[in-house]
Amino acid sequence: MQIPKAPVLSLPELVEPLKWQRLQDHFANVLGMMLRTVSPTHALLASPSWPSSFDAERAIRLLRIGDELEQLLPIGAAPLSISSLTTPLGITYAAVPIRPTPDSITSYIVVGPVIVGPREDEIKFFERVTAMGMDAASIWSALLSLKLYTFASIRSALNLLEEVGSSIVELAYQAKQISSLFPPTSRINQAVVAHHTDHIVRSLLEAATLATKADGGSVMMYDARSSAFQLKAAQGLSREIVEGLRVKRGEGIAGLVATQRNIMLIDDQISDERIKRRMTRPDVVSSIVAPISLDAKHDPIGVLSLRTTSAQRRFTQEHVEVLRPLLDLACLALNSLGTFFAEAQTPLPS
Repeated sequence: MQIPKAPVLSLPELVEPLKWQRLQDHFANVLGMMLRTVSPTHALLASPSWPSSFDAERAIRLLRIGDELEQLLPIGAAPLSISSLTTPLGITYAAVPIRPTPDSITSYIVVGPVIVGPREDEIKFFERVTAMGMDAASIWSALLSLKLYTFASIRSALNLLEEVGSSIVELAYQAKQISSLFPPTSRINQAVVAHHTDHIVRSLLEAATLATKADGGSVMMYDARSSAFQLKAAQGLSREIVEGLRVKRGEGIAGLVATQRNIMLIDDQISDERIKRRMTRPDVVSSIVAPISLDAKHDPIGVLSLRTTSAQRRFTQEHVEVLRPLLDLACLALNSLGTFFAEAQTPLPS
């Protein structure tokens, strides 16, 4: 196993600890799971973040949270990519590397405990855990409070968490580099933030496609200069469709979603005439179109569209619910980029 290079700067040097704590808290609530940020030597860089309904002290005691770090993140041989382990209790933890540069890791977000896949049969669990000499009833009660993830949905959530976390830290590092080399200008600042915005929306599309098993999709982002949504990322679209694609608010299905600000689940059985007359691709059996919104007060800044052409893989409300935390995670990151960049604009130490 390769050993990651020492980080150029520590996480607290790059991002003000209170700001990172708040971001981690938001991520934990969106994903519905415990998150911890630790250094490669296991030092806590922020207080653990728990979903609001979670009994933290009881879970730590019963599930022995913390014991997994030695195996998950071996000191001196920490993983270079996302790693995971499942304990004898059937709970899963994952370590997500956070990178200020492509070849260095400043920290890891430790995800979990979570349940991945179907929950174990209760009788079998009691028999197995009792044989281990443990309090099966109390542990089972604690496990019932953990969120269930499918293999596809946890993988997509971890991938997106890595991308958005690393984008924010990389942005902070670049802000310090730029401040050391150039006087601050709005043009440079906007270019750097735009680069990371594009990266996050591409990562959102990849994660959403993986989680829903979509055949393809796209992300359009609002461009104030043209007063239209322009294509920023796409999977499975022909060049003819991609080139020059733009939609104004209210136009097409994407424009309608941007106006109404709610997720639409669409299939070939839909009766809404507003949507039916906007359906221009007969090969698409089912689609999900969702607004990308920084907050509830303002108009969406983008629209995510997913599609399937297979009648055997129609989207359902379950797919919509899988998509929601990914959208929320990406929107939190997008909303943080400008703030983190501005606050990080102090020069690197010489």
